Amino acid sequence: MTRDNKPLYSVIMDELKAQISSGDYLPEAQLPTEAELSSRYGVSRITTRRALEELERDGYIYRIKGSGSFVKSRSRAQAEKREGAAGKMVSLILPSEDDRGTMGYIRGASDWLNANGYYLSLHQSDYDSQKERDLLEMLTRDGISGIILYPRNDQTNYDILHRLCLEHYPIVTIDKYYDSLPLGAVVSDNLDGSYRAVSRLIELGHRKIAFLTAVSIESTSSVRDRYFGYCKALKDHGLPIDSRYIRLNMKGYREEIGVERFYTELLDSYQNEGVTAIQTENDLIAANLLNRCLDRGIRIPEDFSIIGFDNNPVTEHVIIPLTTVEQQFYEIGRRAAEIVVLWLERGRQTPGRVLVPVKLVERGTAGPAPQ
Repeated sequence: MTRDNKPLYSVIMDELKAQISSGDYLPEAQLPTEAELSSRYGVSRITTRRALEELERDGYIYRIKGSGSFVKSRSRAQAEKREGAAGKMVSLILPSEDDRGTMGYIRGASDWLNANGYYLSLHQSDYDSQKERDLLEMLTRDGISGIILYPRNDQTNYDILHRLCLEHYPIVTIDKYYDSLPLGAVVSDNLDGSYRAVSRLIELGHRKIAFLTAVSIESTSSVRDRYFGYCKALKDHGLPIDSRYIRLNMKGYREEIGVERFYTELLDSYQNEGVTAIQTENDLIAANLLNRCLDRGIRIPEDFSIIGFDNNPVTEHVIIPLTTVEQQFYEIGRRAAEIVVLWLERGRQTPGRVLVPVKLVERGTAGPAPQ
């Protein structure tokens, strides 16, 4: 700080601005290096780096890694102005701000983008396919460099996504993927996660294991893969896949008959069929099921074992901490941002799926099968 409490980097920045404006440094001329400025002003390189970063942000200079800092010409400035801030902006479209793993996705993408000179803008579709469509149209029309999309499902907006694929627009999905589109996706290894969970239940002696989802497996690739993992684990261990234990797309029926009646019917059915363990689509369903069981005097895990999916924060704050499958939300966001940046800067498109590993987190809701 100077005697008048002005930051030293600001003093250096103002002097360089004045020299650029007066013509001491002509357009495209190279400015002194960080080390040269540090020696000239008797300050640290951190201070001179900050001054140059601020000059770049204010549009006076541009910087080339490994080459130095250069005065921005009017033509270059006008071209960048035409491109707008969107030229360095990548947008993340989420269905909800409080969705499972939202902060992990945001932090992972933001950290990678910021470290590579890009910015992240956030948008919310509110689980509305039309709003998701409007966002895709608006962001691409406004010149956003690339998009990371968490789709509401994998059945809608095929036409616009197909067009973006044909135009080689940098877009990648997270959480879900589209089988029939050449669209890059970064997703958890959902099949392996469910396979591990059900295999662990089988190791604990369970033979009648249920599977429970809120949505249809036709509409959501992540849930579909979890169901396939459940089926594969049963088959590999020589157990039958019995439709009496499987409840897919329960949300519609639950809303039709009411929550109380739904869970009463469900638990009556499980007890009558001799079910001793339940693999659920996600932790929220698992937590609700746990509470319903305890309300009925069903002991967990002595009578029923329950395993969720996601490692949502709720898993550690229910009456009995939930056994679950943990997703790496941060890593998914980071990898998606990396794919978009590599596409933008090197033309390296990554079609197909990137599978991010998951792990089984054992807590208190899974135990040996009752004798």
